[in-house]
Amino acid sequence: MIVVSIDTSSPTLKVGVCGEHLLARSIFKPPVTHAEMIVPSIDDALRSAGVDVTAIELLAVAGGPGSFTGLRIGIATARGISLGMGIPMVLVPTLDVYGMAWKELDGIVVPLLDARKHRLYCARYHRGTKIGDWMDIALPGLISKVHSEEEVHFVGPDADLAETLCIDRPGWTVHQPEPEREIEALARLGVSIYQQKGPAEDCAGPTYLREPEIGEPSAR
Repeated sequence: MIVVSIDTSSPTLKVGVCGEHLLARSIFKPPVTHAEMIVPSIDDALRSAGVDVTAIELLAVAGGPGSFTGLRIGIATARGISLGMGIPMVLVPTLDVYGMAWKELDGIVVPLLDARKHRLYCARYHRGTKIGDWMDIALPGLISKVHSEEEVHFVGPDADLAETLCIDRPGWTVHQPEPEREIEALARLGVSIYQQKGPAEDCAGPTYLREPEIGEPSAR
């Protein structure tokens, strides 16, 4: 199945084209904005993969949590393509993508997304399976959730926020983002969701762990 992955949940825009494996990817970081680059990124990835738009069989989109504005841009763009081309679309929980991308690691995997106001969007995973709920939590609260674990892997766009926690814990590690494995994990989860539940409903929107704030900066 040819899948286009779209992740606008963080400041880094990630788009990929996947078949049996990752065929091509297009990645842009600030100050380039999602709004101006998402369509060119999709075109670029398809061209690099040698895949015509008519060959796309599924759109897998990061559905949140994450940047309020970024999520809306990604989902709206994918929905436009879905409706215009008749291609099914699914929304994939953002934190699950990172949990799956690092599923081969022993111990607990904790994806971190900066939720602002000194809080984090995060969850705990073991071998790709979520433990407990997604969380909107302050760093001290997260520490209380994982303090007894001997091996913890912090991953995701904002894993470096846990860097100081790992200094005195030899079994705790901060991993740098690896967009290629994350894009591919998004595609794989998208296929699984589509096979189990079918396409997203027309009214489906982002998953927010808190209410969007009026007046949030709209640069991305």
